[in-house]
Amino acid sequence: MVCVLVAALLLLAPVDPGVSAAPGVSASDPGSAEARRGRARGAFERGSYSEAALEFEALWREGHVASDLFNAAASRIALRQHTHAVVHLEALLALPTLTPAQREEASALLRTARTETRAVPIELRTPRPLDDSLAITVSFVAAYATEQRPDLTFTVRPAERTVLSLDPGVWRLSVSDPRFESVTQEVRVEAAGAAPQIFELRPRPDGRALRRFTLAWSGAGAAGIVVGASLLGVGQGRWSANLDGPIETCQGGEPLYAVAACRRAIASAGTLRTAGAAVLGVGAGALIGGLVARVADPKKRRLGWIVTASIGGLATVGGAVALGLGAQAFGREDDRTSWTDSDRSAIGRAGATHTVGGVFLGLGGGMLASAVTGLLLDRSGRFQLAAGPQFRVGGASLVFEGRF
Repeated sequence: MVCVLVAALLLLAPVDPGVSAAPGVSASDPGSAEARRGRARGAFERGSYSEAALEFEALWREGHVASDLFNAAASRIALRQHTHAVVHLEALLALPTLTPAQREEASALLRTARTETRAVPIELRTPRPLDDSLAITVSFVAAYATEQRPDLTFTVRPAERTVLSLDPGVWRLSVSDPRFESVTQEVRVEAAGAAPQIFELRPRPDGRALRRFTLAWSGAGAAGIVVGASLLGVGQGRWSANLDGPIETCQGGEPLYAVAACRRAIASAGTLRTAGAAVLGVGAGALIGGLVARVADPKKRRLGWIVTASIGGLATVGGAVALGLGAQAFGREDDRTSWTDSDRSAIGRAGATHTVGGVFLGLGGGMLASAVTGLLLDRSGRFQLAAGPQFRVGGASLVFEGRF
């Protein structure tokens, strides 16, 4: 095989007609193309095939002389790197300037190289149909640092199956396109070939959409924290004033039933405190989900939203349970009997359970809502969310508008 390759090198080694040295560069100059070709041929003849391949490939990139590309392919075959040889020879046969003899020689060498490779089907899947092709970079995972194989790039049309001819071994396949998140897969090509490699491409979210998402949820979360903390403070003040007041003011008897009034005041204060805690929790959860969008790595950002949604779901369930238990405990103490120190302690514990339930219910709801909308953004890449306050006589509200 090596003898055949040397003969092929000698056949196509001369410079193509019409190609001359660059102006001001002598053919005897060590840096001239002719001098470099001579060194590359010498490297091939003494068995330094890697050196020869790299030099011929560099000459081809710089001058596009057909003999350089052929000799690069021959050098790669001598290295048993048939995938690179197939790529070089296919590019060579696409040139319209080859003579019939050159075309025949290149075709014969291509058939020889192709028999040593294995078929690896590739398919790219995108959420929406695309009219243009995508580039896939193929890199050989070498067992030794001295084994040099340049990366190869192929163009593949989405939704169409493309078959690559790869040498046996481990290959790293990467798809990098500004419209999609980068995807990398490793495939081990055995003697019998390899299973089809399917790439599920996710749209890359627009940076502006991520900034809008972060601003909307973080702003809403901050507003919720401020409002919730205010309500919580007012509710706690009323709760403490009523619960810690003199017991004598909440004793039963005709005609005022003071104990009923005390319990209604406590219930009202507890409801306000729990509502404030829930709003505070919603704000904190929304803020957490909004800040996750600031993570630059798409995979880590998606994982952050998944973890946030999972924790939010658990917090919602736990908060609902605690809220129900607190309400039941408070209901058991809601009678018209005289108020004692034991009643005060029981009502305090019931109110604390109720408020903690409100915090976790709100926190879980905020985390779950923000994380789910974040995952929708990650999936579509087109999600738009805006938030803004609205004020009216008698109240205010925070309005979210979304489209995806």
